[in-house]
Amino acid sequence: MRRLFTVEEARQKGLTRAALRWGVHAGQWRAVRRGVFIVGSEEPAPLERVIAGVIACNGVASGAVAGVLLEFDSVALRGPDITLPPSNSGRRGGVRRRLLSPDRVIRVEGVRCTNALQTLLDLAADVDDLVWEQALESALRKRLTTIGELADALCGAPGTSRIRRVLALRPTGAPPTESLLETLMVQLAREVPGLAPPTRQLVIENRHGRFVARVDLSWPELGLFIELDGQHHKGQPVYDASRETAVVAATGWLCGRFTWTEVTRHRRHTIRRLAELVDQARRRPLPVGQ
Repeated sequence: MRRLFTVEEARQKGLTRAALRWGVHAGQWRAVRRGVFIVGSEEPAPLERVIAGVIACNGVASGAVAGVLLEFDSVALRGPDITLPPSNSGRRGGVRRRLLSPDRVIRVEGVRCTNALQTLLDLAADVDDLVWEQALESALRKRLTTIGELADALCGAPGTSRIRRVLALRPTGAPPTESLLETLMVQLAREVPGLAPPTRQLVIENRHGRFVARVDLSWPELGLFIELDGQHHKGQPVYDASRETAVVAATGWLCGRFTWTEVTRHRRHTIRRLAELVDQARRRPLPVGQ
């Protein structure tokens, strides 16, 4: 996102209104909202326009806007979402009128924004369970909040039932997923009848106690682990194959490998493949020592 600034900020740096007009004419910046400018002459992106609105009314970005600023997984911009004090005059769309505790407001790229905890509470009333869980896992991954903080903040507000429902599915003490792809796979695994939640980021050691790998998702009780293929870099396929071979050699477990395309575009097929792997794992004897 490009830098936005107000007329007052420009004045404090010694720019007159005439200088601002000249800058617009020269393409150095352009007006986005009344009293708010953006650096560069290009058309503002949707997020930049929304943030200009936040700045123009001295508000706080909240809801989906805050989720996008905080880079939460799967949260999409849907229009303005601004928090203003209840006493603020004027009628605007996309405005929440409320008092926010100072500790619930942070700055992201210089923009006032609800913190991760408040943003998750707001989003719970606006998105479905799957999207909210994806946003939650990314917030935990970034260490922006904790499950404990979230549980303590529940007070019966809109979205509370969704939060309780999603948290009830999450194994106690489980670490955050390490990517959106991993979260999506955790969600797909719930569609396999009778399959328990997977163990996340399990460390595999050989019989000598030496580190072999850390696998994305696994079911040790079944002797099954899952590897997820995101974007490949040079040499990545060879490394992944070698890593998979090392894990199988150390454990004797079955391995299922799934790609981003399979998980996101072919959900039903992916669920069937995983169910077949689970059925095969259940029918084979566990390796010695398991």
